[in-house]
This record gives sequence, structure tokens and C-alpha cells, in this order.
Amino acid sequence: MAGGGDTHPLPLRGQFRQYKHGPKLFSVELSEAGVTVTGDGVQQVIKVTDLVGCVCQQKQKHQQQGSSSSSAFFTLLAYPLTERKKRARLALCFEVAQRNNFKENLEVANAWRKAVYHVVRIYGTAKPHIDYSKKLLVLINPNSGPGRALQIYRKQVSTVLAEADVSHEVLVTERANHAVEVVCNLDLKQYAGLVILSGDGLLYEVYNGLLSRPDWEEAIQFPIGIIPGGSGNGLARSVSHWLSEPYTANPVLVSTLNMVHGHLSPMDLVMTETAKGKRILSFLSVGFGLLSDIDIESERLRIIGESRFAVWAVARCANLRKYHATIYFKRAVGAPTPAPPTSVPHLQRSQTLQEGEGLPSTTKYLSRSYSVQPQESREEGDACLDLLPSLVKVEDGAPEPSPEKALEALEHGEKALEAQEHEKALEAQEHGEKQQEGARSDVSFPGLDEPVPDDWETIEDDFIMVHCSQHSHISGDVFFAPQATPDDGCLWLLMLRRSCPKSTIAKLLLGLDGRHLSYPGVEMIAVEALRIVPNQGTNKGYLTVDGEVIPWTPIQSRVLHKRGRIMTR
Repeated sequence: MAGGGDTHPLPLRGQFRQYKHGPKLFSVELSEAGVTVTGDGVQQVIKVTDLVGCVCQQKQKHQQQGSSSSSAFFTLLAYPLTERKKRARLALCFEVAQRNNFKENLEVANAWRKAVYHVVRIYGTAKPHIDYSKKLLVLINPNSGPGRALQIYRKQVSTVLAEADVSHEVLVTERANHAVEVVCNLDLKQYAGLVILSGDGLLYEVYNGLLSRPDWEEAIQFPIGIIPGGSGNGLARSVSHWLSEPYTANPVLVSTLNMVHGHLSPMDLVMTETAKGKRILSFLSVGFGLLSDIDIESERLRIIGESRFAVWAVARCANLRKYHATIYFKRAVGAPTPAPPTSVPHLQRSQTLQEGEGLPSTTKYLSRSYSVQPQESREEGDACLDLLPSLVKVEDGAPEPSPEKALEALEHGEKALEAQEHEKALEAQEHGEKQQEGARSDVSFPGLDEPVPDDWETIEDDFIMVHCSQHSHISGDVFFAPQATPDDGCLWLLMLRRSCPKSTIAKLLLGLDGRHLSYPGVEMIAVEALRIVPNQGTNKGYLTVDGEVIPWTPIQSRVLHKRGRIMTR
């Protein structure tokens, strides 16, 4: 990554002609606050928080007349907010022609390039950063959600990382729990951080691979980045909501920009213990009932992305289930009172990949694990276009099924589905247990067969749903806990008991946008720890941790406050 250890005198000033603006000179100033361009009666300011990088080029035949063959060019790259509150790419190209030969002019252009990366890197240095001298490891699950993660990397992520001069290595997972095996044995000292391009499932594997390491207490604090590429993108949406970023306009872009600036923000993790003594590290949610049923049973519709949740909710509403259980919990001290947001956001289906917005790319066949290094200089192509790194050859996926075909899936036998999913869950449960047997925890729990502490509360009832979230969103378009932040030390426990009105259930299935906290029958409590004891003699449902099924037995969970670190802007 460029500019990690260099120092540059700031502010840096110069006068240059701007590409496609004729012979007029523009004053350009670079400071720690960003870039200011003045000329032609207009002043344009690019904040450092929007600045991404800079590339250098040589004059091409098709560029503006009047440019000398000895001219060099540097292009400032940024993603500012537009009037429509979305981030859009901005490229400002300037001609360097002060010297009589190209080499000297290129040296000036490169000085600006290095200074720009220096400014981007030093922004917010009071906060911890990733180590810019090392590369990122990008883990991609090509089968996540609609199966477009590689396509997302090729068309969007690689472009932004190239513009930002971010060195990274890509590893494409080949099977379930591949990421567990990789991070369990990975030399973390070689990397600046791990970036997950997938749904939430791959990050679940990563965290539990880190938990299985002998040095797990240190390893779980390794920098993590998340870019949405699956059907459940709860963490990516929650981070964007926390940062007040316009997620729905382009989820991939706003998430990738977090990797560019690389600030490290603390994030709570949760340790869950099962009846068999296994420990599971989670970052998103724990629960059973309505939402878990919809999440697991709609897996067959993953080809349609996040829409699968809404489609399956229709079926589940027609056949509502209740589960008898006892819930024990310890209230969080000093937590805000759960309440609907003061202004209800306009929710819309997020477009994970925006077709047509990718830049032209060069395609090379490479191995499934390869490195992408930043280029020191770029001397080909139009001054306002960027060169992309070498990319994996990816065939476009098959067209998405129509809603009618998606709904046909609902006609399959539910009993067969449940048996199949439980079998898969048990197989996943057994995988890797030996690796995690020796994992220790600094979290002190009473045994699951022992009474809970005196300061815990107890509720026993028939529940339609019990669901805890560590974040504001549990998927890209489910606004679960409006008051939640990544490091608040809370699990936001939502309960629907058997007495919950059917009208409330109907409203919930139409969409959870935060207003559900005002509906009759909806209870939400901020807790620090909880124990779930499902009744073994009645309906058995899906008990899930981060959307992954675990056995229908007692579990208990507790927050590990600020033990994770997430890449943010």
C-alpha cells in the first residue's frame, strides 16, 4: 500500500490545466483536510474522507490538443456524496507540463500521487489503523446467496482497491468450512486484515476458525472487513447504518471504501456455549422461532438473494409455530430503552451488484489463490480511466428465476425439507469440534445444569419467536434494533409470546423497519447474557447462531465487549 511510511510537506500546491477544460490554469491544493481545486470562477472541495487515490499517466493521441508530448498527468480519484445521497465516482485529471521532458514532469505527478496516498493513510490517525505495509487477505465464497461474489469482486471491489493502491491476496473457498481450516492455520502476521466478500455465513466460519486457534484470545481481535455478497448481509448493513452511509444505493461500494480507509473500530462478539460444552463465537444473532425458521427454510430460494426471506415469510405466516421454552437473561446496565426510530427509514431492496457500473477490465486466467499488487505507475489508457488488476475469469451466472418459479418452491414438502436441513446442521456441528475442544474462554458461566445467578430474570412461555441481535440489522433490509451499535455491550433480545396478536405478526412479515417495537405483543430487552432452554418434548425448531443451525438443546450466551475489530471509514 502506497504512502504507508512516507512523509510529505503539506499543504502541497500547484497550478495545472485540467483535462477537457481547455488552456485555463486551475489552482490545486492538497492538505490533511483533502483537495481544493480553484479555477474558472468555481471552487471544488474534495474531503479527505471521500478521497481514495491518484494515478499517473502519459499523454495519449486522443487527449486534448495543445498538450505537449512531454506532459504527464495525474488523476485524483474520489467517491463523494451526490445530491441524491449516494456515493459516485469522481475523477479529476490534471496536466503537468512545467518541465521540458516527460521524465521530470512524471516525477512531479508522482509526487502528487504519493502525497495523496499519504493524506488518505494519515486521516484519523488518532484511531487504530490496519498495517498498511501488509496486504489484505480477501476470502470469497463463490456460492454465497445468488452466487455472484466473484462477479462482484471483478466488477466493483477490485476496481476500488486498485484505485486505492491496496495490495491484497484473494482466496476463493471451495467447500463448506474451508475458511475454518484456512484461518485456523493462517500466519496472521503476514496480513493487514481479513476481508470477507460473501454473506454472513463465511464470516461465521472465519470467527470460529480463529476461535479454534491456540492463540484465539488474540486472534479474534484480528482486523476484519465485510463486503456484502450473499443473501444475508446483516453486518455490512449494520456497519453502514452506524456510519450513516447510503447503503441501499450501492452496498458493495460503501462497504469496500471501509477497506480503503482502514480505521479499526471495536466490535462486540458473543460467546455461546452448548449443552455438549462446545463454544461458538458469533458476531450477529442468536435465536429460534419465526425468523430462524424463515432464514433456514428459505435456503432453497437463495438464488433470488435477500428476497427469499420475504417469499418464505408468506408460507410461514400461514402455518405459524409456537415453541415452549424458558428464557433466562441478565439485563444490560445503562443501556438505552428500546424504542422505534424517531424517523422511519425508507427501506428498499438493496442491489448487491449494479450491472453496467464496472469499469472495463483485463481478464487473465489465474489460480484460485493469487495476489494482486498495486502498480507503481500507469502509462496506458485514457487519463480519466484506471487500469484494473488482473482478474479471475468468471462466467456470468444464470438468469434469476421469476417470482412465480420461486413461489413454486414453496409447494415442496416441508417435512422433507426439515429433515434435510437438520441433517446438514448436525453434519456441520460435528465438523471441526475436535479442533475447538481445547478452546478456553474468559467468560465465566454457571453450568447449564446449574441455576442462573440471582440477578438474572426468567420467562417461561410458548414463544412464536425469541431472537437476539448484536447489531441494528440482521439482514440487508431487516432493521431489528434501532438503538444497537457495534460496541454497545448489548444483546438486543426480542420476544413474541403466544399471546401476540395476529395483526402484529402480519405487520412484522411485511417488514421490520424499526416500527415493530411499538406493536402490541413485541417485547425487546437489552441484555448482557442469556440462557435459552427449549422444551424437548414439544415442537423442535431451528436454534440458530448467526444463521447457522445448532442442536435443539439448552445454550447460553454472553457478550465479549469490544473483543472484535471491524474495518470502517
